[in-house]
Amino acid sequence: MDPFSQAALGAVVAQASAQHKLGFRVVIAGAAAGAMPDIDVFFAEDYFHNLQIHRGITHSLFFAPVMGPLLGFLLYKYECHRAVSLIDTERLKYWMLAMFLAILSHPLLDVLTPYGTQLLLPFSDQRFALFAMPIIDPLYTVPLFVAIYLAWRYRHKSRVNLIGLSFLLVTSSYLTYGWYLGQAAKQEAERQLAELGIQDFEVESFPTFLQVHYRRVVARTPTVDWVGYISMWRPCAIEWGMAEQTPRAMFDNVSDLREVRIFEWFAMGWLHRTMTEQNGNRVYQYADLRYGLVLNPKDSLFSLNVVETGQGFQWDTQNPISNSGEINQRLNNLFSSAYPNSCERPVIAFN
Repeated sequence: MDPFSQAALGAVVAQASAQHKLGFRVVIAGAAAGAMPDIDVFFAEDYFHNLQIHRGITHSLFFAPVMGPLLGFLLYKYECHRAVSLIDTERLKYWMLAMFLAILSHPLLDVLTPYGTQLLLPFSDQRFALFAMPIIDPLYTVPLFVAIYLAWRYRHKSRVNLIGLSFLLVTSSYLTYGWYLGQAAKQEAERQLAELGIQDFEVESFPTFLQVHYRRVVARTPTVDWVGYISMWRPCAIEWGMAEQTPRAMFDNVSDLREVRIFEWFAMGWLHRTMTEQNGNRVYQYADLRYGLVLNPKDSLFSLNVVETGQGFQWDTQNPISNSGEINQRLNNLFSSAYPNSCERPVIAFN
C-alpha cells in the first residue's frame, strides 16, 4: 500500500508489541521499519527494472527475520550508548521483536493489493496477490494514525500496548472485509455472466481507488476479455465492455524481448493482447487488465506498446487509446459509482 499506511502500520505494530516496555521511541522506530522495504525503488535502473525489483527481496518473508533483529540490536546499542542505565537483556529482546514485526507487516499488507509481492525471494520470483485492497484507502489508514496519537497521548500508561492491539484488531477486520467483498464481487460477476449465456470463462475482481466497495471485474474466455464494474454497497447488473484477443502466437516475434518478458511476468497472467497496424508498422499492444478506469479492456494504467519497424523494435509504456477525458470523469464519479442511489439498466459495450 502507500508509504503512509505502511509506516503507520509499522508504528502500531511496534506500539502493540513493545511500547509498554520501551516507551514511545519504539513507535517512531516502528514507523521507519514499516516503511523500510520500499527502499527498493531507489535502486531501479529503468521502468522495467523497477517492475522487477519493487516488492522484491526487501518484501520477501525472509527479509524481516534478518533485518528486523539486526535493526533492533543497533537501536538497542544506540540507546545504551546514550544511557547506560538502559542496558537490559529484556529490552534487547523487545527491540528485536518489535523491529521484526514492523518490517514483516509491510509485505503482509502489500500482498492484499493487486500489484503482486515476491514473498519467496530469493527462492522464487512468483508474485502473490489477494486483490483485496486498493493501494490507498483512508478508512484503513486514518485509524492507524489515531492509534499513534493515542500512543503518544497515553505514553506513560503501563498497558498502552493494548491500544495498539485494539486498533490492529479493528483495521485487520477491515482488511478481511475488503477480501470478502472481492470474493463476493467475483461470485456475482460469475452469476451474471452465466445468465448472459457466456461460457468457459475465468473471473477475477480487483479493487479500485480509495475505498473497498467498488470493484473492477475481469472475465476471460479463450477468445475475448470482458471488463465491468460493480458496487458491492448496492450490487446492480454489470455493464460490460469487451474486446477480442489477438492469438498469443501472433506475438512470438516480440516474446523474447526483455521488456515484454518483464511486463508479462508483472501482469501475473492478466494481460490483454492486441496487434494493430499504424503508419505501416505492426504494433503489439499489451494492457494489464488489473488496472483501468473504463470498460475497454485495451485501456489500462499499465500498458506496453511495441512497434516493429524496419530498424527493429521500439516500445513505450503510454497507452495511445486512453481517453483522458473519460478517465478523469471516472475518477470524479468514483464515489457516486461506488455508492449508487439506485440501479440502472446495463448496456453491453462492444469495443
